Amino acid sequence: MKRDFTVAVCDTQKTELASVEAIIKEWLEDAGNAQPRLELFSDIRTAREKLAGGFGADIYVIGVPPHGASSVELAHIIRRLQPDVPIIINAATRAYAFEAYEIRVLRYLLRPAERTELLSALDFALLVHRALPADTITVRMPGESRTLNTADVVYVENNVRSMRYILRDGSTLTGTRRNISFEEFFSPLLQSGRFVQPHKSFIINIRYIRSVKSSSVVMTNGIQVPISRRHVAEVQEAYRRFGG
Repeated sequence: MKRDFTVAVCDTQKTELASVEAIIKEWLEDAGNAQPRLELFSDIRTAREKLAGGFGADIYVIGVPPHGASSVELAHIIRRLQPDVPIIINAATRAYAFEAYEIRVLRYLLRPAERTELLSALDFALLVHRALPADTITVRMPGESRTLNTADVVYVENNVRSMRYILRDGSTLTGTRRNISFEEFFSPLLQSGRFVQPHKSFIINIRYIRSVKSSSVVMTNGIQVPISRRHVAEVQEAYRRFGG
């Protein structure tokens, strides 16, 4: 399991949140992780804001109370942002089961979730996580290469045969490419549905879009990326699809 492996739990009912937290802590310790992270959210708004800011986990456990439409909507947002991430639902009712399985939740547990059921679901989620292809990109620089998680890339700017990567921590990297176009080089990212090209010189991560204007895209770091007139509708649709 990688060092930054993260499990995120969101439950608006604090008793349930504490119960699930205790089981997951036990599971993480038994798994023998070097530095596992457990992120807890007791309200939907905070979880949504964190996701909008670029947060991503490797496994999600979402608590759904009796009237839990907003919790299910959170699961929808997570699925749009991370199409393959394992999501476990811990629900007070079967009412949302069909909708949950439509977005491919891994397990739909009923409260109170038995310890063995939750541990089994987490074990299954870990197997799925380990089977996923690495969501990374390699930046080639003079004399070295660096592998980035695509979730950390806010946008990429093209400059002849060099590319400037702007990362979510504020840092930048400049990489090179050989006899291949900018669009061809990044075609896997564009085909993933997580990135979009607003301009011939830019590829942007949809999750970091703050707003879309007629001539620019405002990113969450405040930078305005130009948008070509012919790409406005495409970018607006991508932003809407990701919950914008």
